[in-house]
Amino acid sequence: MRTATIYNFLLEANLMASIAIILMLAVRKLLRKPLGCGAIRFGWLLVAIRLLCPLTLPNPFIGTIRSDYVNDLAIRPIASQVQRRVEDGLGDLYWAMRKGAGMAEENPVSQAVRSSYLGMGNGSFARTMMIIYLIGMALVIGWFIFSNVRFRYRLKADRIETLNGELLSHYHALCKKRGVKPLPVYLTDPLPSACLVGVFRPWIALPLSASPQDAIRVLDHEICHYKGWDHIWALLRLFCCALHWFNPLVWLAAKCSRTDGELHCDERVAKDMNLEEKQQYAGILVLAAAKRSAPGVPVLATGMTMTGRKLKNRVQGIVSGKKPLKALSMGFMILASMLLVCAFATAEYFPVPGIPAFREEMLPPVQPIATLEEAIIYAKQIPDLPYIQWNAQGAAWTADEFPDAGEAFRVCARKENGNYLIVVLLKEGGIHSIVQTSPISWATAKEERKNASWEPELIKFAAQYVTAANPALDGKLNMETITIRHITDTEHPGALFAMVDISYTEKVNNSWGTIVVVQLAPELRIFECSPGNG
Repeated sequence: MRTATIYNFLLEANLMASIAIILMLAVRKLLRKPLGCGAIRFGWLLVAIRLLCPLTLPNPFIGTIRSDYVNDLAIRPIASQVQRRVEDGLGDLYWAMRKGAGMAEENPVSQAVRSSYLGMGNGSFARTMMIIYLIGMALVIGWFIFSNVRFRYRLKADRIETLNGELLSHYHALCKKRGVKPLPVYLTDPLPSACLVGVFRPWIALPLSASPQDAIRVLDHEICHYKGWDHIWALLRLFCCALHWFNPLVWLAAKCSRTDGELHCDERVAKDMNLEEKQQYAGILVLAAAKRSAPGVPVLATGMTMTGRKLKNRVQGIVSGKKPLKALSMGFMILASMLLVCAFATAEYFPVPGIPAFREEMLPPVQPIATLEEAIIYAKQIPDLPYIQWNAQGAAWTADEFPDAGEAFRVCARKENGNYLIVVLLKEGGIHSIVQTSPISWATAKEERKNASWEPELIKFAAQYVTAANPALDGKLNMETITIRHITDTEHPGALFAMVDISYTEKVNNSWGTIVVVQLAPELRIFECSPGNG
């Protein structure tokens, strides 16, 4: 995988997801009660999808932010803006250190900044940053593995026995009520609070000290965690933090998502309880909080413990029993889903029109040209041709002999602003070449080779066009060797250009081939159809 591909994904995902995280923090702060924890958890799921999914959708407006003079066109507009701004910032910092602060060239700090600035152009800076990113990700994954192995080893070492007796019967009845398959339950000591452990083969750790009445409430809580797929949510949080370890907002989102998962679980547990039962359940949470111990974000386990203001809000939410507004929750989820689609729209979009079939009226009738005056009269038909559309108003027309094409005249139409149209006409009849001012800045244009569904139609159109313009080419085109090069121009990010190379089986009019340069998007136009520049 190319480094540019990874940078595109990381930058686009982090930028869009960071905006979403900030919005989610505001939503959970201001709209938790009317929306409910279920809708808020759904919002966190959408954030995780944006962080983990490398999908990009075409956006016709995204190309407007592509920076000029980007060396690698595989870097999409958002990444190219970041690349350009970092490069400018390093350059400004270097000269500020040299001139403003009077720092010597040999100074290690000055050399480091200069090396980073130069590295932005030759790619060494990007490689260094990628190495740092991969090392950081490896360290975070290693920490996650170590934390989980240590946590599960301690739990297994502290197991006393499996659930049995009357409590086991109550547990099976509870699982049947909740509609889930009973999970293994182990009485564990010491254990601050119950937790659901693992992902692929989850089990429940239950404190040995829990009374039978409290144990049923606690088991109900953990079963609701399992039914709500909270063990899968824990794995998603780890993936997000591992891939985007450098973004503190991702870690904050993981912590908030974990808290919201506990609150949503409380909603499910207390849904059918009366006030007295809710108070008993809240009391169990308060006792668990006194232990002040719970698995952290890196551990694949749930935990009932919360302290301080979070616990107070949690207890109030359980006792009050206020139900969310379904219409508002549904509206939030629909709007959030629509915004998620927009958050993936970070790729450029070039709407390619259908390639037309060639028609005779696309070119003037072929006729012999005897004089310069006749050449100018004939050439003045060219600007108004379909797909040429050159504005000839105010142009000065001149003509001369053009021996480079054999027996031919060259007609030039030039305007004061530098725009031009050059047509080379064969005396025996036919158009040798048509060249008009091209919008392509060849200094910044990049040639690429891609596969596109419209290529066969463009090849057919170009071959028919050049043959109709110059009948001497009829039957002499090398159709099997025609190639197309895609051209991307940083000065015209919304346009798509293509160059069709056509070779001949024998030399015709002092040429072995023709080049056809067209603009496919936003509209089809022919800028060059000639062996050279006319």
